[in-house]
Amino acid sequence: MMDGRRSDSDRAIGDQVNQAGFRPVAHTTPPLRAAMPRRPLVSRLIGMETEYATLVADVQNLERADLPPSRMVFTQLCEAIRRDQPTAAGLFDHEQMFLASGGAVTFESHPSMHASPGGLVEFATPEVTSPDELLACQRSTDALAAEAAADSETSFDLRVLKNSSDALGHVYGCQENYEAEVASGLGIWIYRALIGVLWLMQILSLVISIPVMGMILAVMSLCRWLRSDRVPIHEPQELFELVPAWLSKVMITLLRVIHLPTVLMLRFVARNVAFRRQRRHLTGFLISRVALCGSGNLDHEGRYQMSAKAMVTDSLADMGGFRGERPIFVYGHWLGQFCAKSFMSLASTRQMFQARQRLQIGLSDSNLSDLAEYVKVGSTSLLLDMIESGQTAGLPQIKRPLQSLHRLASDWNLIARVPTDQGEMSAIDLQRAYLLAAQSFVEATPANMRGEAPTVLKRWKELLDAVIDFRRDANDVSRAVGRVDWLTKRWMIDQLGREADWAARKKVDLRYHELSPDGYFYQLMEGRPELRLVDEDRIRRRRRSPPPSSPAARRGWMIREFANSDEAIQSEWSFAMIGRGRNRRRVEFADKVRS
Repeated sequence: MMDGRRSDSDRAIGDQVNQAGFRPVAHTTPPLRAAMPRRPLVSRLIGMETEYATLVADVQNLERADLPPSRMVFTQLCEAIRRDQPTAAGLFDHEQMFLASGGAVTFESHPSMHASPGGLVEFATPEVTSPDELLACQRSTDALAAEAAADSETSFDLRVLKNSSDALGHVYGCQENYEAEVASGLGIWIYRALIGVLWLMQILSLVISIPVMGMILAVMSLCRWLRSDRVPIHEPQELFELVPAWLSKVMITLLRVIHLPTVLMLRFVARNVAFRRQRRHLTGFLISRVALCGSGNLDHEGRYQMSAKAMVTDSLADMGGFRGERPIFVYGHWLGQFCAKSFMSLASTRQMFQARQRLQIGLSDSNLSDLAEYVKVGSTSLLLDMIESGQTAGLPQIKRPLQSLHRLASDWNLIARVPTDQGEMSAIDLQRAYLLAAQSFVEATPANMRGEAPTVLKRWKELLDAVIDFRRDANDVSRAVGRVDWLTKRWMIDQLGREADWAARKKVDLRYHELSPDGYFYQLMEGRPELRLVDEDRIRRRRRSPPPSSPAARRGWMIREFANSDEAIQSEWSFAMIGRGRNRRRVEFADKVRS
């Protein structure tokens, strides 16, 4: 039990912050006795989805027309993965491929761009209950993506980048998923009533969509028939590529109009009902987290930022993609649930009535640093435990979140301060406030229920200390290099000297993220093995199978059993369909984070 005084570790953080030139900020101490948690801390279901960019590293100067189309790249990566392990096709999304490792691969490219170079490939980890396990799964995913590119049967030297922005300014990256309490008390009944309305709207939209989809298929077939070179069609998506761009835009707009009422209702639920407590108390943490876990970006004006994703984030909570919005809290998976899936999604909508749902965070950079990757998910999971326990006293409230986010992310000197209910605070002030509150919460939790939380606190403090060192002395990056991605990259760029042009600096920006022996971060790690938090043997194990405690273990086992058998298998995150015809059956998996 705490005695109401700060611990030595608390004082150490405070001393470093004050030495860095910051005034102390008053914080309200959380209640000394936390409610008994129902499970060990940081043991909720978590997962991560990461978009990887591909590039051709051939020495010869290839013209754009000579580069491989994005669909071909994706197909070749999938073929290489199938040679690595058993797989199963997605049930609703035929561009999706589920893996025996428990994860999945998806083609993140619009159908109209399948014939163009570039494109993104999204790898999702299996659901796990530990930040440490998630880090191992994420590193195995990085290795799988890199080796699939190296083993792809193309005439190109294909590489994979794990970053958040390309040379053209396109922003992508990763998204975090956490199982969380969607609402409580009266709020959960309001939420369920609205989900019931959405279910009815889903049925109505589906009925209206059937003739429209029939018309669209007829138009695509007609476009193919009118072509003189009637090449064989192997995939339904190939028909879409035969339709003129203006016509495809009209068809897509028509489908959007049909689903617009559902989208508007979903947006109301997302902004006003779902995850209200989490959004209120996590926002300040997430916008300041870029100072620790941002991956850095050099924009076209030569300005360096801590996070490319932070700079394009334009809303607090929204669908994320329906009209191009980029929210902090994303509900795009709900949009897919109610608008994009087939008849079978009507049955799967049942689980949307449950009290615990998938909370998706879009404000997340792709990290190469093990420490940053671990702290990113571990600290967030711990704060969710605090919020669900009602221990939120003293957590800062941001007054203008989006403006504050852009201000903090664009100031790599860490000087900027933003308005909160506790006065103006810097990113370091905010992170320190959350860390101290989390320390108090963990200390007030019975030792046998703390789980992985002490490790989360230790590593969180280590990352914060590295940033504080830099803020105190801009030449002191010794602890930050290899730990803080945006600072490590900034240090590498600075090695070029002040006379280096934008192209040379941007090359460092991009190749820092290359997942190959030529990647700049990987080269740095060759001399810093002590910064690795996951050993190679464990990464190889996670390449083949998910952790036994994960709900993905059953999915992985079924894929290994049925992938090469006479029984066809198609998978979803929560269930699989096995067999053909009248013998086809649905097999449910255990509790899951994805809806």
